[in-house]
Amino acid sequence: MTLKEHTVKSYDKDLQSIAGTLDEMVDLVSTSIDMVAEMIKHNHDDYLEKITAHDYKINTLDFLVEKKITAMLAMRQPMAVDLRYIVSALKVASNLERVGDQAKSIIKKIHRIGAQAFDSHVRKSLLEMVSLSKGMVRDSVAAFNDQDSQKADEVLKRDDEIDEIYSGLFGILEGDSFSKEQAEKIINILFIAKSFERLADHSTNIADITKYVDTGETK
Repeated sequence: MTLKEHTVKSYDKDLQSIAGTLDEMVDLVSTSIDMVAEMIKHNHDDYLEKITAHDYKINTLDFLVEKKITAMLAMRQPMAVDLRYIVSALKVASNLERVGDQAKSIIKKIHRIGAQAFDSHVRKSLLEMVSLSKGMVRDSVAAFNDQDSQKADEVLKRDDEIDEIYSGLFGILEGDSFSKEQAEKIINILFIAKSFERLADHSTNIADITKYVDTGETK
């Protein structure tokens, strides 16, 4: 991270500890998104249990960030950009926790309808959303820890690509009529795509938070 160094070196270590825990959360969240990709391709039966256990680890780190920040606020009495970073780290951790929740929700939906419900076009679009989402979440946290507004802007721009893919998936609604089974399949596919859009929104939230910490200005 690129916050200024402090005379009290233990202060810097505390800040680095928060940044390090956020990086750990990103690694776990990225694994959650990788599990979504595997579900889209193969619909592993054991992933429901795995994602639940994995998500618990993310939640544990979210609580750890809160604990570290509470201690820093009590002991260090930070000011200016330090205070913005520390308080905003709570929001970043919360958004990462919600990304994990979205990934778990997507896996549950895929398990319910089966990977065979995706034709090649839908599967390709969903996997594109996986790739974009994973990159956005990693880059948004890197931007936050580095206080890099330019990188945050790049994350915000990629959200348009997610929205475009999501809109394109509505093409599966074209047709004269659908059976009940086909309608249920289409609805679930669109719900899954919507979950990806929400997942990406959490990355844009982190990007917006980054710009606030860096500049002190809100949108």
